[in-house]
This record gives sequence, structure tokens and C-alpha cells, in this order.
Amino acid sequence: MKRKELTGFFGCVGLLFFAAVAWSAVPDTGYTKWYDVADNVFSCPRPGQVLYSQTDDSSSNPSSYTKLDDSGNALPDSAMSWTMVKDNVTGLIWEMKTNMNWVKNYNDPHDADNTYTWYDNNPATNGGYEGTPDKGKDTKDFINALNTANFGGFSDWRLPTLKELHTIVNYDIPSPGPTINAAYFPNTQPSFYWSSTASSGYDYRAWCVGFDDGYAHDYGKYGNYFVRAVRGRQETHPPQQRYWDNSSAPFVGDRLTARRK
Repeated sequence: MKRKELTGFFGCVGLLFFAAVAWSAVPDTGYTKWYDVADNVFSCPRPGQVLYSQTDDSSSNPSSYTKLDDSGNALPDSAMSWTMVKDNVTGLIWEMKTNMNWVKNYNDPHDADNTYTWYDNNPATNGGYEGTPDKGKDTKDFINALNTANFGGFSDWRLPTLKELHTIVNYDIPSPGPTINAAYFPNTQPSFYWSSTASSGYDYRAWCVGFDDGYAHDYGKYGNYFVRAVRGRQETHPPQQRYWDNSSAPFVGDRLTARRK
């Protein structure tokens, strides 16, 4: 028997996925089904059964969001208009996208149809290659536009890291997506969104998350892809502080997910 696993980026890094982020918790993946080798759905394993205590077993950190107005004030879930979304699990605040009508409007950085090249002229964060500047149509200009306008009353907006971008993916939504909670993140394209994370193997590439399948992909920085800004702290979370060993039971505890591994 097997469980459907995150492949691509996730399949490579496994437990290391959130090791460098210091949120008090991370959201559940959204997976709710188990599959056998023929892709047939079967019941979630119970204590004592094979594969028990994988990420589908429980909802220890169910996703939770709050709609915010243009001043950062909380709105009820019933609100029909909002400007930002707060992830109550990670504490990150996300930009809302608007006007998804297949017409690009670069005078509005929130336009859901706009695509941008990847550009970061900071050698400390660009992976050795700054990318492709494109006046008004690159990721640096996009972020500058939000911060210059003091969007939502804040001037610390940034492009999300690959890890951060993955936290708003809902993996229980099948392709073609969009693999995200559309009740809080409407106007999301079922396509690739740039992260700020440069590829470690090829300096001319950077990581995207596909909101059509939830997987990570690294593409040339000259590519035109969608964007979503975020704000909130980035901190390190040393692995030795994240995990604990329970010598009386055959598992390792994970403080972020509150699960056994």
C-alpha cells in the first residue's frame, strides 16, 4: 500500500521542508485521502496499522485564514471584499489579487493577470545571478510598487520564499486547480507563481510553485510568471529545536506539525 506523496521538490527534501522556518506551526497539507498501488482510495490507517501517523492521519494544524481590510483590520468571513489575507497558522499576511479577466494591467500591481520576470539585484539573495530586469514588469519592480504605495499600511512586502509559498497550497484539490483555498484567495491562476528562492544548482534559474498541481519547478529567471506578495517574519528554526526523540516509542516528534515521524 502507499499514500499519495508530494513529489518533485517535496519528494527530494522530505523532512527538511520546513527546517529553516521558525513559525510556531505550519498548516496541514490538505491531503485527506489514502491510495493503494492501483490509485484506489482506502481508509486512513488507524493506530497500530501500517502507515499510521503520516500527514493524512489528523488535522493537527488545520488551515485558518482571516480576511483583512486595506488598513490591516480583521473582517468577518462573510466579508465580500478584502485586501489582504492573514494565515492564522504561520502569521504571514498575503496580498490579494484582483481583476482576473485575462487582460494585463501593470498600472495595478494587484492585477491577477500580470506576469513578471524574476529580478533581484542583491547578490546576497539572488543566487549569483540577478535575473532579468524588465521595466515595470519584473519581480523587483512589483514589490517596489507595493512598498512605495505603503500597501495595506505596510512597506515591508516581499516575494515569498519557496517554503512560504508552499504553505498556502491545498494538495487535496486536484489538477488543474487552482490548488488553493479560493474562498480566501480568489483570482488565483492555476499556473506558476514566482518565489524569491533562487535555484542552488543553476544561477540563472529560480523556483516557482505551480498552483495547478502544487509542485515546485525551477525555471529560467527570464520567464514570465505570476506573483503574490507576502509580509511577515522569516526566522531560522534549528532542526535540533524542531524535533525531539521519544526513546520510549518508535517515532520522532515534530514541534511544527505536532506530529510523529
